[in-house]
Amino acid sequence: MMEERRIALLIDAENISAQYAEYIMDEVENYGVCSYKRIYGSWDRIVKTKWEKEINKNSLKPMMQFNNTRGKNATDAALIIDAMDILYRGQVEGFCIVSSDSDFTSLARRLTESGVMVIGMGEADKATEALENAYDKFIYIDILARQAEEEAAAERATQRKRRAEQQSEQAHRSGNTPSKKDIEEKIKQIIRENDDKSKQTDLGQIGSELNRVYKNFDVRYYSMKGGRKYKYLKEFVSDFKSLELTTYNSRVYVNI
Repeated sequence: MMEERRIALLIDAENISAQYAEYIMDEVENYGVCSYKRIYGSWDRIVKTKWEKEINKNSLKPMMQFNNTRGKNATDAALIIDAMDILYRGQVEGFCIVSSDSDFTSLARRLTESGVMVIGMGEADKATEALENAYDKFIYIDILARQAEEEAAAERATQRKRRAEQQSEQAHRSGNTPSKKDIEEKIKQIIRENDDKSKQTDLGQIGSELNRVYKNFDVRYYSMKGGRKYKYLKEFVSDFKSLELTTYNSRVYVNI
């Protein structure tokens, strides 16, 4: 069995929002196992921010920096130094650098030249073409996050609609209105009894018998899958997969 690729995950907290943390962790798992999980940033960018919660949740190691010289980014320098140290130790087969900062372009090129796999993650409207091309693969984490949120919203909407349909169905079934399953079984019983007498069962007989047995039966009480109510007995009966409708001489017959 082939061993999974070991990856060093290095996150630039000063360039990437904590809102993407979950998607970063999920995505990097597609490429291997994180041997290193480090996040870089100044004290005020990590402590008492949303990143602090994600650090604890995802077992990230904070590598906090102090910018001792105005205009110089200690975070970038620390990430680059650590990346090269990890590379020289030879303990990983891949890197994932999470930042849209073009200052990491040279680092990505150098790591790629060493023969390890190098993945980049950043935001679509911030990363430069040169930065993206320096990696073996560059992932727009903001687009993946937006797509996941849209899919989750669509699923929630579907669930709400399904619950509403179920509630509507239950409301219409008040007063002992029969369930669709009960009606299906009753129709099959009618057909079997007619088969025993070598008689065909037409839709008209089905309607008459259902109204005789269930005084409160009306197809308009029931919903289709899309939520629309039935209007006619034919479309109601045709929705049962166990039943087959055929037309002969303008009459509709029902069979099992």
